[in-house]
Amino acid sequence: MPSCKTTCAYCGVGCGVKVEKVGRAEVGQPSASSSFAISGDVEHSANSGDLCGKGLVLLDSLNLPNKLLYPRIRSTGADYEDISWPKAISEVANTFKSTIAKYGPDSVAFYLSGQLLTEDYYVANKLAKGFIGTANVDTNSRLCMSSAVSAHMRAFGEDVVPGCYEDLQLADVVVLVGANTAWTHPVLFKKIMAARAEHGTKLVVIDPRVTATASQADLHLQLNPGSDLQLFNGLLNAIVSNLQHDDDYIKQNTEGFSQVLTKAQEGGVTLSDIARHTGLQVDKIIEFYSLYKQSSKVVTASSQGVNQSTLGTNTSNAIINCHLALGDIGQPGCGPLSLTGQPNAMGGREVGGLATQLACHLGFSEEEHQLVANYWHTDKLANTKGKTATEMFAAMASGEIKAVWILGTNPVVSLPDTALVKQALSACDFVVVSDITADTDTAQYADILLPAQGWSEKSGTVTNSERTISRQRRFVLPQGDSKADWWALCEVAKTLGFNAEFNFKNSGEIFKEYAQLSARVKQHFPQKQFSIAGLANLTPEQYQHLVPTQWPIDDIDALGQKNKRLFNDGVFATATGKAQFVETPFTSAITSPISDDVSLSSNKVRLNSGRTRDQWHTMTKTGHIAKLAAADYQPELKLNVSTAIKNGLIEGEFAALATDHLTTPLIARVVIEQSIQTDSAFLSMHWSSQFSKSGGVNNVTSAAVDPHSKQPGFKNQWVQIKPLEVVEQGIEWGQPVVNTKRLYWDVKQQLQGGVCRHIAADDYFSLSLSGLNTTLCLSSAASVNGHVMQWKHQNKRVTCIVNKGRLKTLVITGVEQLYVDNNAIQLLINQMFNAGSIKKLHQILRAGSSQIVCACTGVTQSDIESQMQIDISGGADNAPLLIETVQQKLHCSAVCGSCLNQVKEIADCVIAQKQRPNREVA
Repeated sequence: MPSCKTTCAYCGVGCGVKVEKVGRAEVGQPSASSSFAISGDVEHSANSGDLCGKGLVLLDSLNLPNKLLYPRIRSTGADYEDISWPKAISEVANTFKSTIAKYGPDSVAFYLSGQLLTEDYYVANKLAKGFIGTANVDTNSRLCMSSAVSAHMRAFGEDVVPGCYEDLQLADVVVLVGANTAWTHPVLFKKIMAARAEHGTKLVVIDPRVTATASQADLHLQLNPGSDLQLFNGLLNAIVSNLQHDDDYIKQNTEGFSQVLTKAQEGGVTLSDIARHTGLQVDKIIEFYSLYKQSSKVVTASSQGVNQSTLGTNTSNAIINCHLALGDIGQPGCGPLSLTGQPNAMGGREVGGLATQLACHLGFSEEEHQLVANYWHTDKLANTKGKTATEMFAAMASGEIKAVWILGTNPVVSLPDTALVKQALSACDFVVVSDITADTDTAQYADILLPAQGWSEKSGTVTNSERTISRQRRFVLPQGDSKADWWALCEVAKTLGFNAEFNFKNSGEIFKEYAQLSARVKQHFPQKQFSIAGLANLTPEQYQHLVPTQWPIDDIDALGQKNKRLFNDGVFATATGKAQFVETPFTSAITSPISDDVSLSSNKVRLNSGRTRDQWHTMTKTGHIAKLAAADYQPELKLNVSTAIKNGLIEGEFAALATDHLTTPLIARVVIEQSIQTDSAFLSMHWSSQFSKSGGVNNVTSAAVDPHSKQPGFKNQWVQIKPLEVVEQGIEWGQPVVNTKRLYWDVKQQLQGGVCRHIAADDYFSLSLSGLNTTLCLSSAASVNGHVMQWKHQNKRVTCIVNKGRLKTLVITGVEQLYVDNNAIQLLINQMFNAGSIKKLHQILRAGSSQIVCACTGVTQSDIESQMQIDISGGADNAPLLIETVQQKLHCSAVCGSCLNQVKEIADCVIAQKQRPNREVA
């Protein structure tokens, strides 16, 4: 294999990737990553060769620790034993069969993932809905995209994104709502920045946080969480009041306009009303409305800040209402654009991945149901919607669902109310988990673990946010005995007796059947926009060489097409062919928490959660990559000074977060970020107990959902916070000896060549290594094998364990947080330890540490500051010039651009320091 074109494994941008073989290592082995080089595919329409920091280190994800290589079955307690695939398939099929026989088809469920390929999704839905007869099939797309789905269906009659990425470059104004695009979709943000540079595109960001995206906006509306619905209801009123609406378009192509406008006005849409609800200044609201009204081309792009809300569907429809009023749906440089969170969330929706759908964007009407049943030759097709994600796990907890198969996702971490999810999996009689590793929090509850193929090993298709279908291709041999998810599903289906219907030999055969179903759907429901009918007769060779193509694809001649906009003729997928204005009443989601206990109310904050720049979901695929772990290596609770003081919190120390249903608090390091609103806080969503002892943010989120989409409202949660005192904290490198059971804080960080643990305890003896022979601090009752050395340096306690002259363990603790170059110390582990080593260690401690700013290049803040000081001495005396020279010399912010805001901040600080006058004290 000299080269292979595939797609990225992360967000919904769907970047094309080119992998080239450069070495001789045996493919399929953990060392295979060093045998390949990766770059962006310049011919892929999504990215034109660009990649973000995560995409650039995709090959590093291949060296996954504890890769699940063989099927496992729980033997006793927490122990598992390897078994053969035939035995694993038999166990799964027979248990599902007996469960269905005893309790009925709805006693089983499937929980899927936007990480799956479309072919995996198709087989899972065909098996569950078509032949087992249960619609209890949902996907983690429910957690990120279902509010957008509901809004599209209500307005357009179908789950369709009308526009494309090119619109971001053609627009006069791009409005990003609840989307930190610079971090979550960096390649798209780079397109927006290029459009600004080329023709002056204005960028408006609507977000409660001053994110990396907001810091680069022409206008940032830092509104109260949950109030964006009212902002867009007001915008609709402003468009109509100023006669900016397209009256002819509204009359000819839409329905419900007058009712929606009346309802929106009833909600209070005067500027003072909107200012009161949103917390924005009136002049800011006027500026936003004026930009929107005066521009001929506006794109409003939204993501999780809109979707992950109990008002998410209505907010999405309020945005769509504004574009319907302007009559710009499907026009170049215009319209609403939903930015998908996962690489194949859209592909999963296309084949019926949600519990509320059948394949090919069909519902459960009698006519739609009959078409699918006839095509699949089944009389068992589920005839009504199934349970959505949160409903599904609640049904497990209550005993209604007895068996579940979880594929490619980690619901113990990603679903809200972690305690309920754990209770559900503990109560469920039979849990099957298909994944690439056995280390996830969810895998610990599995009765059967099935080794799935990961990116680089599996082959199929994905669909990105602009409806482009791309091939994801295998370029290494699968490790161990890992199998494609569709294969495992088919083997279970055949063992259940459905041999003829699931006798697929490869993913190409699955895709062909799916495309032929699409052709039949298009024939019976011509108003449906989704169509891949043109791919219904692909040969195996054509499938293998399929180029990125945007649907609808009605004929084979459309292969390779892109930038196709839908509904530009004013005809929609509704029963009448007209788009629907949807009433979006505003109900306040931003009131203060009500509590009879005044002291309890006083220590509550509104918690927001979301992504960091360099990590992915629950870090299953990225947590072990040192480059990505460097910038955000610990759970951090970010809040402003006044909120910290009010709650007795100090930067660098610890906060305990709790809710009424949580027995053990969630622990995070306090970080002051002055731009965060008062009585608000932010915590990353990525952490799990795999990496942090106290677990992830969803320990403190509730299962409240949007009533239309059933999507959880992750973004606006009231939680209790209080300071957590520790007597000692520090870091451990090498062989672990500190007993995690005695720790409040135990966070793992991947380093180059090893792992370190950030640790803290409220009991001095929990970290004390002076009495190692007592086993009090050991991870087990085993004794330490080696010589213990211990001394004080700069108010820090240094403890070394040396065996045969080599440093095996190093623990450095103190009262305050330890700032040190972790990778530099990691280089000492397993090396000969002598006086020179101690001198080197002391030098590293004195040097401290500098935060990684650019994950693409590994450049630190210190590197940037030093280079800027040199550049200032050389005559560069303004921020743009400093940034340009740093980009040229260090290449930071010049690759994916997601750290540009941080580089700008550093430049401003360096210039301010230079301009500060020297004052002599008499």
